[in-house]
Amino acid sequence: MKKLVISAMLLALPTYAWGSGCDCGTINGMITNAKMQTVQEVNAHTTAEGEAIRSEIILAAQNIIGTMKAESATIVRAIVALKESNAANMKGQAIAGQTMKSEDMYGKAAQPAGLCGSTSLGAGVQLSAQAAREVQGTMREKQIEYGNTAGAKPVEHLERVLSDDHPTEKETVDAIFPLDTTLTEDQVAQAHESVKTLANPRPLPVVTDEQKETAAGQIYAASRKVHEGRMETVMDALNSHVAFHSPTLPDDVTSWAKNQWSEAGGSGTPPGLVNDKLSEAGLHKLLSQMRIGNPNWFTQISEATDTGLLREIVMLQAFQYEVARKNNELLDRLTVIASLDYLTRMEGTTGKEMEDLYTRMVGAQQ
Repeated sequence: MKKLVISAMLLALPTYAWGSGCDCGTINGMITNAKMQTVQEVNAHTTAEGEAIRSEIILAAQNIIGTMKAESATIVRAIVALKESNAANMKGQAIAGQTMKSEDMYGKAAQPAGLCGSTSLGAGVQLSAQAAREVQGTMREKQIEYGNTAGAKPVEHLERVLSDDHPTEKETVDAIFPLDTTLTEDQVAQAHESVKTLANPRPLPVVTDEQKETAAGQIYAASRKVHEGRMETVMDALNSHVAFHSPTLPDDVTSWAKNQWSEAGGSGTPPGLVNDKLSEAGLHKLLSQMRIGNPNWFTQISEATDTGLLREIVMLQAFQYEVARKNNELLDRLTVIASLDYLTRMEGTTGKEMEDLYTRMVGAQQ
């Protein structure tokens, strides 16, 4: 009986297993187990690989960030250096009223001993020349604009000359040829107005675009352009003269001039100094009169050491170079003006003869 029960149980077990879906010892069970193991292994491998990739990405990102920081720091340093360079350039282009020592322009190794140890004169002359160019450029721009005012009538320009605000005859002469060599700020403005009046009192009318379409309008526009070009060349020569007498030297040179004049034994206001301002022309006058008109200078030269004499010789040589440069600039302008004057006079003689010859040989003028 016991054997019969055991046999029945063994026969019933496979049927139960198949019916209940048990995977123990069956083919489906083995396949399922294999799938699960494969999935687990793939998941584990993927997780590990993902962690490795993530670590590599983080490391790469950190490297990139580090590189960017380094490059950014380099860029920042470059920007700072550029700003400093621009600031230095702007400093070199400063106008009168701003101080600048010679070592700022030429470097520490080029500090001049100069006259009585001065280190600001040379740089001050450079600043004065830059400021004078700005004065001259401003006058040129305003005068050209004044001469090319569209729609203005000749009577309107004459009204400006007759206005009470216009410089008087004496003011005009004082502004062009200042008795104290250096102009005041008001005299610079008066000189500007005087140049417009003396050189171009009645600017020619400007033709409109419609008028230029006609043959007569084109001839007038071309003739006016030539006339105004000659006029503005002369006016600019006068502007250069005014700029040379304008108070363009910086304050540190003015202080130096006072000190030098006092040490030279001079009393009162130094030559060329007006309202504590100094022009290039005033500086030339001061450097000259401190020596040729000063008996103390001859005594100082006779008692000076070899180093002092060498400094004075170098100073005078540099001054002569500057005077020669200004004279060459003046001669250059005079040559241009003389050439234009010759051309203008030639138009009334040789030019007219050529026009008549063309009329006789070729026919009527076109």
